[in-house]
Amino acid sequence: MQVIYQEGESLLHRLNPLSKVVALVPVVLFVALTTDPWLPLAFMILASAMIVGPARIAPGTFWRLQAPLTISLLVFMILYPFMVRAELFDHTPVVLRLGPLVLYQGALLAGTAAVLRVYAMFLLSLIFMFTTDISDFIRAMVQQWHFPYRLGYGVLAAFHFVPLLQEEFRLIQAAHRIRGIETQGGVHTQVERLRRSLIPLLTSAIRRAERTALAMESRAFGALKQRSYFRRFRFSRTDYLFILCFWLLCLLVIALFWLAGWMGPLSFTKEL
Repeated sequence: MQVIYQEGESLLHRLNPLSKVVALVPVVLFVALTTDPWLPLAFMILASAMIVGPARIAPGTFWRLQAPLTISLLVFMILYPFMVRAELFDHTPVVLRLGPLVLYQGALLAGTAAVLRVYAMFLLSLIFMFTTDISDFIRAMVQQWHFPYRLGYGVLAAFHFVPLLQEEFRLIQAAHRIRGIETQGGVHTQVERLRRSLIPLLTSAIRRAERTALAMESRAFGALKQRSYFRRFRFSRTDYLFILCFWLLCLLVIALFWLAGWMGPLSFTKEL
């Protein structure tokens, strides 16, 4: 998540992280209940508009970070109609027949609905991930939702290790290349190359974790029940206004699709 976060000064960046959680989680859960492709498609458009609009995320960055999942879902959408049990959809019209492979209209719609539902949930989650620093999110949870600070700051320290370990992994690989260790080859060569990199990386990670633990203990981390904070997180009027406006906008979209008859049934158990 910290890799996806994009620094900025937009309205969504300045909001309390928990207000975004409160606003988005009910909508994501609702989208998970949909079984029709049209409503998830509407929420995909809404989420994309918020990301490139109020969140001020560059369209190129937006596409680059979501491209791997987009491609994976497209592959799934193509394969799903051929992989699902035919008896579930053999009562629907046949769209395509290629020898033993039969594409039913019901299977095609079910696969499309499943992909759009997952994609809409992912894009709604990106609103939070693009605009929320994980450090602020954990600090807000500790202060406002009484999340145990010993656990919270431990998670925070682990997140801070990620970029350090990424840089160290690159340095180890560069050192191997300078020493003439073979980097090109088949699967065995790549596995051996990975093993040579992981052992020093694991050693370094343990050493860093030990130093961090000693530093935290030397500063009496965990000795007091209450902590003081340099920055206090509270819900402001802007946070409440954002939650209210986002929910009203989502309710308007849902109402329009319901009145138009495009919402379909809501269920976790609807057989696809």
